[in-house]
Amino acid sequence: MKGKLSGGGKRLCVSRMLHNAKKRAITLILTITIAISLASHAAAEGSYRDWKQSDPRWGSVVLSSQTMKKVGCLATTVAILAVHAGLVSEADFDPGVFAESMKQAGGFSGDDDLVWEAIPAAVPGLTAENPRARLEGSEAEKLAMLGGYLDRGYLVAVAVRNGGHWVALRSVKDGRAVMMDPGSAATDLFAKYPAAGVTRAALLRAEAPKRAAQRPRATLPSLPSLLAAEQCAALENAFGLLRGAAELVWRIVRWVLACGRQA
Repeated sequence: MKGKLSGGGKRLCVSRMLHNAKKRAITLILTITIAISLASHAAAEGSYRDWKQSDPRWGSVVLSSQTMKKVGCLATTVAILAVHAGLVSEADFDPGVFAESMKQAGGFSGDDDLVWEAIPAAVPGLTAENPRARLEGSEAEKLAMLGGYLDRGYLVAVAVRNGGHWVALRSVKDGRAVMMDPGSAATDLFAKYPAAGVTRAALLRAEAPKRAAQRPRATLPSLPSLLAAEQCAALENAFGLLRGAAELVWRIVRWVLACGRQA
């Protein structure tokens, strides 16, 4: 036979409810916090080696008449090489910053071609010593030429598809040319691009990083120029959901506390 709870029983029941509600609230808060942390970590985890010209952070930046997303493979490649050489840090430098600095220095022609002579104005310490080095012969011969350029201390941008696209050369080892491609996730140059279309390289020189570190910090573009409209909308939606979740947690806590006081 069921009877009414005594005063002590009611207090115990309310206490358990309060304890369970607090545990749920804390769990929800921790879940939200962990989700935010993981999202931030994932955003910061990307390396300069993975920079793509189509990245929404800078893909909409206009060079002369067209955007980075459409024609910015060479600008992205040079930005990759600048970080690879240690002249700049990806903490405050990226292809968008490079493109904006080049624009200020007249670094793009009316046809959106990169003006090699303007590079030192955007990245002090980085110069194009020979932007039109020919690559001739078989795939093995071209591989040997690229390896020789690296051995001589050059930073190498490679034109593929008969000059229709550019990639940054990372290393030549084990019979492979390893690239950092602003247009794809591939890393094996000749496996991705036929050797017949790899006919030119741009050879760049970098000063010692400690000398170039004295350069004035490049002015970062405004947020609208870095973020595509759809990315801004996605961020706003995400923060809206987080605000809603936080408000819900607070209402639950207030309700539980109110129940405890009434008991």
